[in-house]
Amino acid sequence: MCGARNRRRGGGSSRFGTVTLVWHSADIARGPLAGHVLDHRTGDTYFDVTVELLRKYGVTVELR
Repeated sequence: MCGARNRRRGGGSSRFGTVTLVWHSADIARGPLAGHVLDHRTGDTYFDVTVELLRKYGVTVELR
């Protein structure tokens, strides 16, 4: 059970199937969220990290 739970957390298969997030007006959200830089070495913003984490955990993110 623990192994299956860890696989889902790591972007493995889920009992819910494929999840797609269609983020309408992502360019509007990017502005305020991009103002918060989380890693000054890489320049990654809160917006970038949020999208990256969603994708890491298996969510297909469509920015529109």
